[in-house]
Amino acid sequence: MAYMPLDKSKFYLDDSTMTKIYDLSNPWGVDTPLWPFPGARQDLQFPRGQYLGRFHKRTMTYTGTLHAGTHMDAPNHVLHEEEVDRERNGYSLNEIPLNRCIGEGVIIDMRYLKDEFEAKWNAADGDPARMGNIWHEIKPAEVEAALAKDGLEIKPNDWVVINTGFHHYWRQNNDKYYNYYPGMGPELAKWLMFEKKIKGISGTWGATDAPLWHDPLSEQMPWLDKAYRKATGLDPTVTHPDYEPCHRLFMQHGVCTVENAGGDIDEVTGKRMVIAAFPFRCEMADGGFVRLVAWEKGTY
Repeated sequence: MAYMPLDKSKFYLDDSTMTKIYDLSNPWGVDTPLWPFPGARQDLQFPRGQYLGRFHKRTMTYTGTLHAGTHMDAPNHVLHEEEVDRERNGYSLNEIPLNRCIGEGVIIDMRYLKDEFEAKWNAADGDPARMGNIWHEIKPAEVEAALAKDGLEIKPNDWVVINTGFHHYWRQNNDKYYNYYPGMGPELAKWLMFEKKIKGISGTWGATDAPLWHDPLSEQMPWLDKAYRKATGLDPTVTHPDYEPCHRLFMQHGVCTVENAGGDIDEVTGKRMVIAAFPFRCEMADGGFVRLVAWEKGTY
């Protein structure tokens, strides 16, 4: 097989005339952080089937969860089929209506939450007994205040992306990223759905629900159950008595949910943009990778 020497003089595409696309996705690969289930969990694997030195092409396969990196959940991830209007909202990943996956939206600046968390963490030297309630559940009033700061509003059929700043922990401190991210509870989910009527939600968080909304926490995240009880003296089965309510609420009502936003998000935070995240067309998939992107309206 002949080699192809590179001749840059024949390049003709002019990127300066093209729309700038902002990538709000986190990179992922062999060392991708995974949701911290109890017990051992297999890492993502990328074995080679063919490689350039012998076959003159590279072919790799992938073994691992579909819920890794920046990904969209499908309703069949958390809901029985009888709980879903499948014809209207889809059930498996390939059935999610594509018009739900793109639209205008806002990237909301709530990065102060990371600063507040870090200050509390450092003051306690990371000791749960000295932290107090360091876990933060975002409330509608906080979102309204963040929108007002940048002169934004959430309109019907908007996508909403919340930047908490926690994407800076991605691959840097996965304990903080997955166990302490500021996230949503059912109060915020219902407000976004029924009052603001959004069609897509994402954020710089490890899951669509805040960490404590994984009841029973003593089984799902036993280390977090112990830390919460030690820090607050509270019982998480009383304060957060449900398993992933935001997942189920959003997906039952046809709202797209994308977890682990990050990438270039700081460059577009506090702005209204066009936002898109298209899932791959995999039958029966309960989730899958997306390239969450944004660009300025009217640039096409």
